[in-house]
Amino acid sequence: MQEMIINIHNAIIKFSGGAMGVRDEGGIYNSTYKLLNHQHKNLREPQSIGAFALNEFAKRHYFVDGNKRTAYAIAKIFMLINGCHLKVQYKEATHFIIEIAKYESKVHFEEIRKWLSGNCLPIEQKDLENYLNKAALNLMLGEE
Repeated sequence: MQEMIINIHNAIIKFSGGAMGVRDEGGIYNSTYKLLNHQHKNLREPQSIGAFALNEFAKRHYFVDGNKRTAYAIAKIFMLINGCHLKVQYKEATHFIIEIAKYESKVHFEEIRKWLSGNCLPIEQKDLENYLNKAALNLMLGEE
């Protein structure tokens, strides 16, 4: 899973620009473990899983560049996998994600979860593959 997150980051940098590089591979591993644990405990709450991913990865600077874009992508993918489509594109979400990432941010987990709840659509299991394929393509093209 850690490798997948690094690959997502590398694809984002390749297509939207910025510096490649990992600053803290151990941190990525730790946050990935915590995210998977949170997902296991909150299987019926995709907004909670997405909020955890945004909060965890946007605030930490595991990569040289692209940390907030990577946090958004991870949140979007984990929400999709758990049945919820985050309908807000990255450009629209940038201001909120920057507020999350600020040093001593005043944005708390519950506020992130509520924001995600207001910006996602439930998806049925039968439609999941189509959403995942579209989201992956859009992320690679820099449209998410």
